[in-house]
Amino acid sequence: MSIPDDESRQRLEGDLTSSRIAELKVNPVAGNFDLRHLREVHRRIFQDLPSAGFPEYTPGEYRTPVPPGVDWQKCRVLDAAPGQFFVAYSKMDEAAQRRLETTLAQVEPDLLGQLNPQEFAHTISKLYSELDYIHPFPDGNSRTLRSFTAELAEKAGYRIDWERFDTTHQGRDKLYIARDLAVNKIAKPGIEQPNTMMRIVGTIDRLKGNRDLGDLLADVVRPSRSVAFDTMDREHALSKYPELKGAYAALEASTRYIESKEVDQDTTKSLLSTISAKLIERMDRGEVVQYDGREIKPADMTKTIPAQNPENDKGMDR
Repeated sequence: MSIPDDESRQRLEGDLTSSRIAELKVNPVAGNFDLRHLREVHRRIFQDLPSAGFPEYTPGEYRTPVPPGVDWQKCRVLDAAPGQFFVAYSKMDEAAQRRLETTLAQVEPDLLGQLNPQEFAHTISKLYSELDYIHPFPDGNSRTLRSFTAELAEKAGYRIDWERFDTTHQGRDKLYIARDLAVNKIAKPGIEQPNTMMRIVGTIDRLKGNRDLGDLLADVVRPSRSVAFDTMDREHALSKYPELKGAYAALEASTRYIESKEVDQDTTKSLLSTISAKLIERMDRGEVVQYDGREIKPADMTKTIPAQNPENDKGMDR
């Protein structure tokens, strides 16, 4: 296939890989989050490129090891800050490949699922940073690691909304900065060339004060059951996450109580929206909402419902 210019090539590459990333969300790789699993994610995302005029892509294959005494680094330009920034990666030699195997051998989705959302976000950020530092593939590491960690999160009962960082240039740069800072801190002890060290230390100094990757991920990590309660209909959410039974029971009891007070429709809708938001807030913190079947009383309502305008609150117990 003949590609006329760089812009067209970039657009075609993005279209082909985006469709494969979407496929992975519906039909993820069946594996144990080991080396084979990671390589298969990369292969599936980039499988169409060699035959579409991108012979430089080698889907599922490691990048060529860097010769001894040479540092492997990239230059990045950010919209959020002027000048050039640098990030250093592993040599992808035998030592780096062993490090990759050891890192992935320690991944246990069941243990990750026992962490609260904050703990999960910081733990997954450390894994991402380590894998990003190793940088196994010549191209496409970021997209591969996003898909890989998103699938791992789902297996552990969490959702990582990586796409939120792509909605603005500012969001994208925040992610780049946090990610590159984490990688450079890992890479720094192994840098061999003075010029590389100067660039990496300079980059670290210039980017100080920005949020770290764990803090950023905490903003986009949610328990999967909370996302289901927020976005799915009741039947489908309960079929996938039976532990949501308590949250729906509490919402239904609140509905009965509000309706018994004969408030107007707009007020009823507003109150139920507030209660749903409160339940989601609790679930986003990692709680499993329990409801013991007791009748909802006015005192219970005041814990979750803000004071209403008296004109719209007739009949509500005080």
